[in-house]
Amino acid sequence: MEKLKNLWDDKLWFKILVIVIILALSYWFGIIAILLGFILFIYAIVTVIRKYIFKKNTRFKVRYILLSFLALTIVGGYGYAQTHPEEMEQSRISQQETKKAAETKKAEDAKKAAKAKKAEDVKKAAKAKKAEDAKKAEDARQAEAAKQAEAAKQAEAAKQAEAAAQTQAAAQAQAAAQTEQNGNSTGYTRDANGRWHRSNGQFASKKEIAAAGLVW
Repeated sequence: MEKLKNLWDDKLWFKILVIVIILALSYWFGIIAILLGFILFIYAIVTVIRKYIFKKNTRFKVRYILLSFLALTIVGGYGYAQTHPEEMEQSRISQQETKKAAETKKAEDAKKAAKAKKAEDVKKAAKAKKAEDAKKAEDARQAEAAKQAEAAKQAEAAKQAEAAAQTQAAAQAQAAAQTEQNGNSTGYTRDANGRWHRSNGQFASKKEIAAAGLVW
């Protein structure tokens, strides 16, 4: 082990050989390389925390750990894609199917939402029409009631006018009868045309009638 460490420290060709071997293994064992790369990434974060927060010395430099993480991840991913094309194709097809299923579900949900909205709009329109019909019916009822009230009012007014006319006619008849009686007592008589005559049959003047206390 000490000999390998000395070779790493002293021989450049040994470093290059080790790096090439690691990259080759990463290419052929992509999953393992990707896993190791993520482990190195976590170790780099821990190293940064130890060095800059807890002020402790670290064995490896952060930039080398991050470079190792990138190399293992990139080479491992590319190698896995090249050595496992069937799995990559299946993964791609699975992703497409998942995406298509999601799009189909989204379209179906949108269709259901549109259908529900349409049904709600129809329901609202029917409700609004029902309310409008009820309002029209109420307006018609109120108009009919107002019409009937007006007709009743007019009938009552006509009845009262007729009663007043009858009362007035009765009063006029009574006054005429009283006048006729008074005329007979004073010697004056009234003909069918309403003209007053003296006892000798001649027409009487308004002055005479007024003086006798009669109505012309």
